[in-house]
Parts: sequence; structure tokens; C-alpha cells
Amino acid sequence: MITSRKIFSVLILIAGTLAFSSCVKNDFDDPDQVNVPVGTVLTIAELRSMFQGEAIEFDQDFSVYATVTMDDKSGNIYRSAYVEDETGALNLRLQAPGGIYEGDSVRIFLKGTILSSYQRMLQLDNVNVDHNIIKLATQKDFPPTTLSITDVLSGNYQSRLVRLEEVQFALAELGKTFADKENLVTENRILEDCSGNRIIVRTSGYAGFADKPIPEGSGPLVAIAATFGSDIQLYIRRLNEVELNGDRCPIPGEDLNLISLANLRQNYSEGVSNIPPNTRIEGVVISDFENDNHPGQNLFLQDESGAGIALRFSDFHEFPMGAKIRVIVSNMAMNEFNGLLQIENIPLGNAYDLGPGTMPQPVQTTIGNINSMLEMYESTLVTIPNVTITGGTTFTGNLNISDGTGQMLLYTYSWASFAGTPVPSGTVTLTGIVSEYNSPQFLIRNLNDISSK
Repeated sequence: MITSRKIFSVLILIAGTLAFSSCVKNDFDDPDQVNVPVGTVLTIAELRSMFQGEAIEFDQDFSVYATVTMDDKSGNIYRSAYVEDETGALNLRLQAPGGIYEGDSVRIFLKGTILSSYQRMLQLDNVNVDHNIIKLATQKDFPPTTLSITDVLSGNYQSRLVRLEEVQFALAELGKTFADKENLVTENRILEDCSGNRIIVRTSGYAGFADKPIPEGSGPLVAIAATFGSDIQLYIRRLNEVELNGDRCPIPGEDLNLISLANLRQNYSEGVSNIPPNTRIEGVVISDFENDNHPGQNLFLQDESGAGIALRFSDFHEFPMGAKIRVIVSNMAMNEFNGLLQIENIPLGNAYDLGPGTMPQPVQTTIGNINSMLEMYESTLVTIPNVTITGGTTFTGNLNISDGTGQMLLYTYSWASFAGTPVPSGTVTLTGIVSEYNSPQFLIRNLNDISSK
């Protein structure tokens, strides 16, 4: 085997020397095929079907013919390329960056490569461009498949080059860049269609366009569909394939009846737990998902009526504190969870970010008032002065707070960003959300909610 490899290397060296010594021409022919065995020819679909949950290392002669649809020149992917044929697509993991480029028509010789899955993304690993890739032609563009976001989210188009029509970046993304180029940090941006379906656009901090602003309009976008764990995401090849220059989609729900949170709570108190059809609510997010002092599916919303309510979505959300959102709540149920009134099982696609809102001013009150008028204060933002915190050395779990008028529990989830922070001594002013878990409960959102003044 070693001798065979040496002979093969010598043949390659001789061929390279002969090619180098030949005449230089100003017009270029397609690359010559290197003398590598073809063996059994597979389509990409046939290759993908071979994977049954365990990595396969190829030790026999197999070949796949395909076209490169994305390379790593832009910096948005590294030591990687995507290839596609008429039956499917695949991610190639390269031993070294470069050497294979978008538009290359190639034969992939599989011996020595490994078919595996990483975070549910099927990939052909250990690809040596010099040994496993035979270029047959260049500048052979492969057309994208026009799909909807829902199609891509099905997971049936992994590694495909796709084109999405009439899409736009979510309002919360406007004013941002594709990624953090200064600190070389990869970031996700949310892309949506006019029906509210959403998908992640993931961009490396090394991408040449990482520092470019997110476009504000709508239109078509071309990208590679990829998978990372439970996320389906898109990789952009270049900015001129992000043609979001048209008018933005109208935000769904404008024609629905707007009901105030005060009226919703009043209806519930009168025994009406089902929300009427054709109904929307709007308000400002007063909870802080970034510091995580609530379950990831939950959110506290307060509107201009001064009332608030807890929302529980069907999946984790990323609505930032201070965002104004619209939620379509037609025919949904209100229920109490351990005393806390909430609208439950809201599809995440029913909520729309309307952009930055005006954070309600916290109402200054006392613990005594909260205990005696809990329904009025529940799910709203309040400030309590002259508070003493006892019962523990860090914030995690239950602590006792008192202000001379009464006492109640201060609760911090174990996963909150500040859960392990030492509790301040002395008297402080607390700002936060009034909640309930069989009895009154106070939730601070982050450490800025604590003031010693």
C-alpha cells in the first residue's frame, strides 16, 4: 500500500511538471480530470440514504458528480463547501480551506472520506481537495430552488441552494448588522415572510459582509439551507443575493379587534375565560428574556390601560424588553397557573414585533398594597422603596422581602443570569414585576432593578 501511494505521488508530480512546462495560453480550457478511479457512481440522494445514524468511512471506490453551490471565500463558512446535484445536496468538510469554488463542476472521489452527522447536519468529512476532488469544469452555476420558509423549515432541503420570495428581516433586527465583525462574533438574524413564518439567517463575524446593515425592505433572498441541532438556518453567499428593497409586508392582525389587557382581565373576573374571535392585543414587553428570570416560553406584557398579563408561547421567544408587540389571541383561553393569570399555548407565529415601545413607568407602591390588591398589580411593573432582603446569601430561589408594611417572596430562577450574585445588605429600592405562585411573588428582571439609593 505504501509503495502504491509513492508511485501515485510520483505520477502526479510528473503530470504536474509536464503541465507546468506546456505553453501558456490566454484562453483557458476546462480543467483536465486527474487520473483517479471512478468506481461506483452515486447520486447525492443515494449517498445521503447510506447514512443510518453511524459514521461511514469509505474504503472503496465510489464517486459523486456535483456542482459547488457555496465556497468559503466570503468567510461566512470555513473549511467547508456545499455541493448539489439533481437529487440533493451535501456539506463538504475540507481538510484545509480553499481549493474548491462556487460553480466548479466536480467529481468527488469518496475513498478516505467520512459520511457523518454533526448537530443533525449530514456532512462528508475529511475531504482532501487534492485527492478527493476532481474538477471537470468551472463557472457552472447551479440554479436555486424557489421555496417558502415553511418548505425550508420542513428539513427536507438540507444543504440546498434555495430562493425565498417576499421575505424581510424582522423589525427587531433593523438597525443591526449581519454579525459582529469587530469582535468576530457569529450572530443570528430573524427572517420572516408576510404570513409571519420565521427562519434564522446565521452569519459569521468573519464574513466579508458581517458589518453591513440589515436591509429594511422585502424581496427575494438566495441562501444555503442548513441545520444546527433543532434549528433550521440559512447561510448567505453574498449581499447581492439579498434583494430586500421593496415595501415591507403589512403586519398581520391590523384588521382584528384590539382589546385592552384591562378588559381581558375584567372579562376573566366575570367568568369569561375564552377570548373572542378576531381579537388582538398589543403592549410593551416588561420582562427581560436576555437575563432569563422566567421560563423561556413566558413573557410579561403591559399596555396603555396600565394592566398587564402573562403570556405563554408554544416555544421559546426572543422578544426584547421594551419591544412593542402585537399578539393574535383569537379564540384562545385564559387560565390561572398557580394563581397567575395567563394566556397559554400561543403559537409563536401569532406574535409580531412592532419595534421599540415606550416602557411603562413603574408604579411606586408598598408590599402591603400588593398583598391587599394583588389582582390590580399582577403582571405589572412596580417600584418598592425601603426594602430589606433576607433568607439567603445569593438570589437563587426564594428570598423574603419586607418594607415595614408587609412581606412577600422575591423569587429568582436558578438559570437567571444573576442567580448566583450575592444579595445586598441594608435597605434597597426594588423595581420588578408582580407575579404569583399560590401567593404574591416579586420578580426582578436584572441587577439594574436594585438601587441602594
